[in-house]
Amino acid sequence: MSKKLIAISFIAATFATSTYAQTDAVQAPQASLPSPSSQLAFPSVAGVPSAVAPKSGSGFVGLVYATPRGGVSGAGGDGDFIAGYSVGNPIKNVSLTFGLAVTGLDPFGDAGSLSISASKLVHVGGNSATFIGGTISNLAAWGPNSNRPEQYSVYGSHIVSVDGKNGIEIPLQFVLGYGTDNTRNSNGTVDDGLFAGVGVGVTQNMSASMSFTETQLNVGVSFGVPDTSISSSLSVLDVTDNTDRRQVALSIAYSF
Repeated sequence: MSKKLIAISFIAATFATSTYAQTDAVQAPQASLPSPSSQLAFPSVAGVPSAVAPKSGSGFVGLVYATPRGGVSGAGGDGDFIAGYSVGNPIKNVSLTFGLAVTGLDPFGDAGSLSISASKLVHVGGNSATFIGGTISNLAAWGPNSNRPEQYSVYGSHIVSVDGKNGIEIPLQFVLGYGTDNTRNSNGTVDDGLFAGVGVGVTQNMSASMSFTETQLNVGVSFGVPDTSISSSLSVLDVTDNTDRRQVALSIAYSF
């Protein structure tokens, strides 16, 4: 099992834009990852970043459609275009992912920013592996994004597989972190705060998850299209509408 978990540290990690933790950070798709279980999908976590390190020399492009925009009722839907590229060895040194987020597709290109994420494998053994990571986002922002400062987050991910019925290994991912501007209030303001999440592989190509900020509960499912590098996810942010910012987000990505 530890060999499988070490292999994970060389493959692309999570997929997110402004839909998670209210930031403009960009990471690669989780749904296409090889799982620590040979029977079930990699346990993606929707709504928060993952520290699982990407494969050096891998890249991705994707689209995210969210409605209503910013979770504001009546604001209508809009999309983001994202792209990224990863370099570095997370076992010997550090993995870095450089991301681009073009915020809004209509009109296209009038707002956006860059981000940098770092990841490091800190422990592997038996049936588990632990990564730590951090992200700086909203760098070199243009358009309306330039009115906001850079955003920062630090987080850790723990991956483990547990024995289920009929000898099936169930893969789990736990995420815990802290970041700036990730706690949404009902009046539209944002504060710094904690976030956490858990994901589980439920079929060979699908995982389900939930995540939390200090004010919101998010749920989601991720899918990897068999025999392709295409993945997708469907998330509901602030599912209880606790902050009056419930939002549905659909993403699709291609990894290379």
